[in-house]
Amino acid sequence: MNKSLPNRSILLAFLFLACFTSCSKNVTMNRLVPAPVSVPNHIQKIVLVDRTKPQSGGFAILEGLITGELPFEVRNSIQATLASLQMTLNSSPRYQIVRANERLTGGFFGQVFPNPLDWNTVNQLAESYSADAVLSLENFSSDFVISDQQRTIKKTIREGNTTRQIEVPGFYVEGVSTVSAGFRLYDPKGKSIVDQQRFEKRNLWSAEGETKAQALALLITKADAARIVGEMAGAGYAYKIAPMFAEINREFFPKSKTEPLVAKGARLAEVDRWEEAIEIWRAAIPEADEKSAGMLAYNIAVGYEVLGSLELAKEWAGMAYTDFGLKKGRSYVKTLQNLIGQQEILEQQLSR
Repeated sequence: MNKSLPNRSILLAFLFLACFTSCSKNVTMNRLVPAPVSVPNHIQKIVLVDRTKPQSGGFAILEGLITGELPFEVRNSIQATLASLQMTLNSSPRYQIVRANERLTGGFFGQVFPNPLDWNTVNQLAESYSADAVLSLENFSSDFVISDQQRTIKKTIREGNTTRQIEVPGFYVEGVSTVSAGFRLYDPKGKSIVDQQRFEKRNLWSAEGETKAQALALLITKADAARIVGEMAGAGYAYKIAPMFAEINREFFPKSKTEPLVAKGARLAEVDRWEEAIEIWRAAIPEADEKSAGMLAYNIAVGYEVLGSLELAKEWAGMAYTDFGLKKGRSYVKTLQNLIGQQEILEQQLSR
């Protein structure tokens, strides 16, 4: 059963949280943004498949000897990658996601894409799970590189009821974990591969100790590092094929030296009363000096963006620049124009 069609407010992706600082005013908006890859609209339900099963036990052992990876480490990392991919895709209103029970045979080495699945297999998988497409993890590899160096470290010592830090010779170690995951998205209806990409993520951990052994004991394990970075890779690929919520911050003017209604409207905006704030700012423009009028027009533009009216926001941002010479208005117009283009793509991606 497909997810229900998002209402207009979600389609336009304006879910708002306001947060402010004492020295400047800003509003934070969680906006749904389009995916870099536009997936055909008939694809509403996707089945995830693990296609990293070695061709044989002997190949698995050989690959482990070459890469230094233990079988359980690789399998746990793969499971974490797929779980993160599924969870992140489910956070988008675009798809319904189901996980396949099968684990299919893939290529020899994790860095190499195997030949694509044949369309009979793709069709069988899609039919078995009532899915419109098959998203397969085709290859997977991880690496963990440790480096160390001697350096002065801080040590806490206790003297009676007090503690203090001293500097002593020690070791500093770093572990860099890299995961490479190859994904293919198969469309059985169009008999096409919608997307194919090897997605790579890496992360760094560090630790220090008086001896190298102590420092290494405090460093994250290779297995845990690969699992965490695998989760990053899965989530990262989800953002490529599904519209996701992104946090956007907008600053607006909190006050003016000559026009007190700038501040009055800002206080209303602080408590999420944007319609009232816009009314006050608009009423103040005719009597305001040019600089304050530019601030007022700019704030109105931000208000309309918060309320979901991008065209009105663009109009007022342009007015802030053309009528009152506020340079920030010009750059804001370009930003809003880009957002309007994104909204058009987003509505296409979310259409059924």
